[in-house]
Amino acid sequence: MWPFKRKHGPDREERSAFPGVTGAYIDARRGEVSSDGSAALSATLAACVGMWGRGFAMLEPDATGPLTAPVLDAIGRDLIMRGESVWHIRLEGGEAVLKRVAYHDLVAPGRYHLTIARPNDTETVRALAGEVLHLAINADPVAPWQGRSPFSMMGASPGLMADIEGALSGATEWTAKGILPMPEQVPQEQQEAALRGLKAGGRLAAIRSKAEFATSTGQARGLEWKRVDLTPNLKDADLNDATDSLHERLLAAAGVPPALLTSSGNAGAMREAYRLFVLTTIEPMARTLLPELSKIGVGKLSTASMMSADVAGRARAVGILTGAGMPLEQALAKVGWNDA
Repeated sequence: MWPFKRKHGPDREERSAFPGVTGAYIDARRGEVSSDGSAALSATLAACVGMWGRGFAMLEPDATGPLTAPVLDAIGRDLIMRGESVWHIRLEGGEAVLKRVAYHDLVAPGRYHLTIARPNDTETVRALAGEVLHLAINADPVAPWQGRSPFSMMGASPGLMADIEGALSGATEWTAKGILPMPEQVPQEQQEAALRGLKAGGRLAAIRSKAEFATSTGQARGLEWKRVDLTPNLKDADLNDATDSLHERLLAAAGVPPALLTSSGNAGAMREAYRLFVLTTIEPMARTLLPELSKIGVGKLSTASMMSADVAGRARAVGILTGAGMPLEQALAKVGWNDA
């Protein structure tokens, strides 16, 4: 029908300037959701995250409610990776539940714009401060409403640790691989038969001429042809001391005693390191979160279960107390054995 109109596709957003701003914003958002953007993945960081998650999961709230062990574990992991953990408080079936927030915007004082991830879509919620559980640590004086991950205050240490581990993993691909010289006078059929037997697993590369062999290996043409191993020599890089130092620095900055995660530790030292981790990292962190947790009726997070799990340590404490003159009953009560 007249006037003929061309069928157009869906409307697209067009900008006359800064055409990449949408992509940059999405990338920044993705980095904010996964972490704070400054902590590269490495085995040491994963160990710190696991220690925080398991430590928070062992906390015991003084009130029954939505603050279960899985929620506490997620809170601990969020705090160490992002410095913040945001949850939406809802009522389902007459009981309070917590929905984990993927990312949030503080659009105004006391007003939040929340995004909750689902398997097939996302849910956007506008909520007031009383409906949001906003837990934050290491607040910046310039922006005290935002938390910061411990890794964001370590400079280049997390990235350097990941680079070293990446270099080591990349170097191991060349282990047991080599170059095999093969003269051109050997017939083609015999060359193929030899290669089929020697290249099992793809660990050999055949060089057809002496000139190519000299170019590839750096050896003079007059030398005898022999297999050249490509196994990397990591001794010259001297990465052992740097890796151990970075490992201990990252653990210490995350509040995890290095003696707790070491190959040369013993049971006694690890028990003492675990007590230090609970007393100097988990318990102070839990106390700083109590004002916000009061929204769901939690007034105390106890570390008694973590500290009382060490029977050997408590028995040693009872011996020390009784040796100092304290009555046995009082010493047992002091270490939490009065109920037994």
